[in-house]
Amino acid sequence: MLLLFTFLINVKIFSQDTVKIPQQELEEFFLALDTLEYQDSINIILIRELESQILNYKLLSKQDSLLIEFQKQQFYLQKQQIELHLDRLKIVDRWYHKPWVGFIGGIAATAILIHTIDYSLPK
Repeated sequence: MLLLFTFLINVKIFSQDTVKIPQQELEEFFLALDTLEYQDSINIILIRELESQILNYKLLSKQDSLLIEFQKQQFYLQKQQIELHLDRLKIVDRWYHKPWVGFIGGIAATAILIHTIDYSLPK
């Protein structure tokens, strides 16, 4: 009997009171919970998409940097090529390398040769 009495007292002391929640409030709560869960899944998808965009922008930035470096190197090489071409013109484009100088020199050499042969032949 004492055992039964102790049991009843423990049950009464440690028992939880149940609260009656109206069905409409429960439905609204679960609807709000479903809405928040759906919004969370959408936000997770958006975060993943934005992270992939960030990675793409970082890659694009690296590619742009490489393109800028290649453009600088191309500009430097073209400048060197122009300088080499101008140096070549200074060497090759002398007055005695011109075609008209060779033509006049050929005429003069032929005239001198004919004149020399004319004097060297017996008359």
